Amino acid sequence: MSGSVPIDNSGAAPRGRTDEAFPTLTDEQIERVQQFGETEDVCCGDVLFERGDRTVDFFVLIEGCIEIYDHDCDGTTHVFTVHRERQFTGEIDLFSDRKILVGGRMGGDGRVVRVGRKRFREMLSAEPDIGDVVLHAFILRRLGLLEQNLGASTLIGGKSDPDTLRIRQFVRRNGYPVKAVYFEDGPEASQALAKHGLSDADAPVLFCAGEEPLVRPCTLAVAETIGIVEWPDTERVYDVAVIGAGPGGLAAAVYAASEGLDTVVVDRNGPGGQAGTSSKIENYLGFPNGLSGQQLAGRAQLQAQKFGAKLALPMTVTGIEGDGPPYTLHLEECDPVRCRSVVIASGAKYQTLKVDGFERYEGRGIHYAATAIEGGLCGDEEVVVVGGGNSAGQAAVFLSGIARHVYMLVRGKELAASMSDYLVQRIDASRSISLLCETSITGLSGEDRLRGLTWQDRKTGETTAKDISNLFLMIGAAPHTSWLGDAVLTDERGFICTDSAVVEQGRWPLEDRSPEPFETSLPGVFAVGDVRHGSVKRVASAVGEGSVCVQFVHRVLAEG
Repeated sequence: MSGSVPIDNSGAAPRGRTDEAFPTLTDEQIERVQQFGETEDVCCGDVLFERGDRTVDFFVLIEGCIEIYDHDCDGTTHVFTVHRERQFTGEIDLFSDRKILVGGRMGGDGRVVRVGRKRFREMLSAEPDIGDVVLHAFILRRLGLLEQNLGASTLIGGKSDPDTLRIRQFVRRNGYPVKAVYFEDGPEASQALAKHGLSDADAPVLFCAGEEPLVRPCTLAVAETIGIVEWPDTERVYDVAVIGAGPGGLAAAVYAASEGLDTVVVDRNGPGGQAGTSSKIENYLGFPNGLSGQQLAGRAQLQAQKFGAKLALPMTVTGIEGDGPPYTLHLEECDPVRCRSVVIASGAKYQTLKVDGFERYEGRGIHYAATAIEGGLCGDEEVVVVGGGNSAGQAAVFLSGIARHVYMLVRGKELAASMSDYLVQRIDASRSISLLCETSITGLSGEDRLRGLTWQDRKTGETTAKDISNLFLMIGAAPHTSWLGDAVLTDERGFICTDSAVVEQGRWPLEDRSPEPFETSLPGVFAVGDVRHGSVKRVASAVGEGSVCVQFVHRVLAEG
């Protein structure tokens, strides 16, 4: 049954990192693992886990081999890697209750150590050297799945269709492989739809192995089908609810969960926030070669889950109820969640342009992120980036390696006032980037999607028109606080006021104590990161606020 078995594991590892992704435990380490599980005799063909299962066990192979396999959308099964003796199964979904992406079966008679999910977590805490090996391997295995689209869903649609882009961005943002098949690239897309009795008009369509095709699905339907939805427990009262899974929210979740607080994180999209749109952050402490916003968020999410935080995605908070703890958070997708404290880290979004016809091109050539997905739409084309902050600079540098040329439009007279020097120097040195200061977009054109741009030099009045189909907007920041109503005090722009600002406005309701740092006008409700009035709009700052905030959460929880 295993004639297609490969002789190594390179089919599921990042290039050149097979030994790290599939390490071998020592006999002494296996003896320690056995203290947390049960040793079992297993037969050739026994299925240990199947794609779509949740709460899968952890297996260490004593004798025999374990075949890891995938299902194509047509039902074909193929083995892409094999675990040998003293190797172990699993990847990052073992830290959550999400559906797993692959199946595992015995390739011959053998023996395994089976460790249940609860005992697996205990093992990682009690045996840190084993935990380090396992965690590192799990991260690399997921990278291998993403690199090679193993366990992937297949998305069929048009390159310029906003729903196709929305689905692909959501799936990849949540660290799941997805293969996009576009109508513009040949007949394969239409032929695949026809096999299922569908036509081009039904697109976008998402195919997941073992599931019915999803026709023009909403984001929640996509999340449920690929298996990333973890519903919050609406019967319990969480110690802390974190609203927003950007750097600030994830930092709060990591520190809260690691310090024993029962933690739930709610976000409507997935990990990363605005930082998740950055292709490369080079000034984050400890990463001299830089890392993408999504890499940072993915690792932070795994840390939070490792310590037991529940991530409820994709779910939208519509309001907060209560004058004091416990608070009730109302969610659009399920029953309310109750919590003793709240950390609001809902972040900010880029502003739009006040140009006629702007709305019709959103998702059809106008982008608010510059990742590999958006970059793949810009090969050998001219593009425009609007904005003068670090996010815009990172986008311009990234796109300059893909597009034929990048025009960077800035309202101000220079970049130095709003952008890190390393990015300013890189932009100045690039032959592929033209920096146009004191310049604004004045017109957009195109029928089915964006096809042309017009901009004006405000110094000279000169107008330029170009056939450009991709515009990247990273201008200003508007806080995600409309869902709050008047529940907490905000400034005139909607950013949340905290601590001293609350006192100055006479909105602090308690007489027996002053507000803690980062505490809003609601006792026990905190705000961190970009959503907070007076915050420094940097990733490191948001991470710092989210982590430091937890000590003040502890103080409030200790009161009652």
